Amino acid sequence: MNVPAKPEHRPYLFSGAVFEIGLRPMDMAQWLDTGSDHADFMAAKRARLNGRPPLYYQSLERSRPAQSELLRVVAENLLANHGTVYSGDGPLVRDHLDGTRHNLADETQEPLEILGNLVEEDFVLFAAEEGGDIVTAASNAYTSSGRIVSCVGRNMRFAHDPVPGLNEQLGARIDRVIGNVQPGKPVVRFNWFVTPIASRLFPERSHAANIEAAEQVAQALVQDFRKAGELLWLRVERQTFVRLPETGALAFGIHTYSHPLSTVADDVEGLAAMDRLLAAYSEDRLRYGGMLATRDPIRRWIAEAS
Repeated sequence: MNVPAKPEHRPYLFSGAVFEIGLRPMDMAQWLDTGSDHADFMAAKRARLNGRPPLYYQSLERSRPAQSELLRVVAENLLANHGTVYSGDGPLVRDHLDGTRHNLADETQEPLEILGNLVEEDFVLFAAEEGGDIVTAASNAYTSSGRIVSCVGRNMRFAHDPVPGLNEQLGARIDRVIGNVQPGKPVVRFNWFVTPIASRLFPERSHAANIEAAEQVAQALVQDFRKAGELLWLRVERQTFVRLPETGALAFGIHTYSHPLSTVADDVEGLAAMDRLLAAYSEDRLRYGGMLATRDPIRRWIAEAS
């Protein structure tokens, strides 16, 4: 897997020890991204989404207008800002990195399905309905717990239930954020954690698989914490919120990055921020993120690297 030398995003620099939304204004030119492993990644993503398996993809029929608008807006953005990678000829868009061609007018596929095969981002659509903002469609290949996809027909609090303290601390604010994003004012936020799983596409049973892998690696790190840089990966999740002007739907985008922990070994500022957060996070939060078993060897590795 080709990996950039340094992570582009370092959210731990401005993260706090307690849950926070951390929204920032976003330039639409930065909405979509293409990784150095794009061709291999997209092949794996398309294979995962093929046939719209319910673990990764669900939609309500009433989401079709919003799906169509999102596909059109994304295609326009790709051609305007990523012309070296994508080109268009009528409804056909070509990906020059992997040679694939995509018919945006293909009536045998849902628009969100076409979109999932076109770009690295996953997308979730919200609609304002009686009782609040409801997830009406979701294509989520990155994580395979199925939790986000199972929110279709519900609100996001259902997806956040397993995260210790999140709904209690931020549930109401998250609801307000989802409802208050305005057209022409997109925003972005980030999550981060350290994991033994290198792939940007997590395996099935993603939460349990991450914890199990961390416990196994922790045993090796007890013997030699210096291996943390080669055995662990820095995973960053970039979340974007864009209000579609015609349908009024909210497009929630997810792009995940994965770098060997060793790539930040000389980032003194970043390591200090990571160490501060690892020391301050609650055990419940560390356990949920799969970092409880690896926290101490990571901190020892940071101390030596610093």
